[in-house]
Amino acid sequence: MEQEFNPPRYTWTASTAEEAKNTLMAAIDLMDAHLATLVPGNSMKRHKVKESTPVALTVSMDLSGLIEQINTKRTLDSLEASLGDGA
Repeated sequence: MEQEFNPPRYTWTASTAEEAKNTLMAAIDLMDAHLATLVPGNSMKRHKVKESTPVALTVSMDLSGLIEQINTKRTLDSLEASLGDGA
């Protein structure tokens, strides 16, 4: 009896840097698991198959919250430095 795989679609949402990193790693692990199903046991052949196997990936990342924290820290560091200089 033949078994057919229907193409799954995955959507993840992350709201912290740690969640974003974990999400990206999960996507890599999931893709590798599917490739291992396509080419079981032969990592050299699987590596070659990666180069020609179609996968659609869209990444959208908003770093505005992180940039805001960087700018705030720089401002506070600058103020602290000015106070430390006796200004």
